[in-house]
Amino acid sequence: MTRTIFNNPNLPRSKSPHSNAVRIGNLIFVSGFPGYDDNVQIPKGDFATQMRLALKHIKATLEYAGSSIDRIGKVNIYLDRRADFDQMNEIYQEFFGTDPSGWPARTTVEASLPRPDFLLEIDCVAEA
Repeated sequence: MTRTIFNNPNLPRSKSPHSNAVRIGNLIFVSGFPGYDDNVQIPKGDFATQMRLALKHIKATLEYAGSSIDRIGKVNIYLDRRADFDQMNEIYQEFFGTDPSGWPARTTVEASLPRPDFLLEIDCVAEA
């Protein structure tokens, strides 16, 4: 199968060796996004801002790759603090709506993230 790489030049990029997204067949695999702002800085201690930024960047990545958040089949959310779970759900619904018939499958786990200021990281798989 053909593999297509997508790196949206309008998004902040970390120095990590990865692509924003890879399309293989009819699927787009989006790399994990922490809540970077436009200057590749993390809003320290601000879960809500980090969550909205990560979802905004996922949305922009999918659109750049010719897809959309409406075509997401699976979302993985990694939380640094279990205490942010309820707020995560509220913000999640800002992007995915409140109608369960439109929600993608999802896994949410508490995990130790690679940098101390990361409060979350989100990745997903979408249909092209």
